[in-house]
Amino acid sequence: MPGKVPTSWPDLINMDVYEAVQIIRTERPDLRVVRVLPPNEQPSPPEEGMVRVIIYNDNNHRVVAPAPYIG
Repeated sequence: MPGKVPTSWPDLINMDVYEAVQIIRTERPDLRVVRVLPPNEQPSPPEEGMVRVIIYNDNNHRVVAPAPYIG
């Protein structure tokens, strides 16, 4: 039986954004869209059928809370 498929990545908080994206793409190669946003910016609604990961950064290329998540 395969392991649990991750839908969020709390361990990536404080990590370099580029490294975080690589980890997510390794763990979830089925995801094609990764949105990196500044703190407090709301993501736009996804296109129909799109599965994407939202990552917030501190404008210094570090991942900040909330943890990266599918949404």
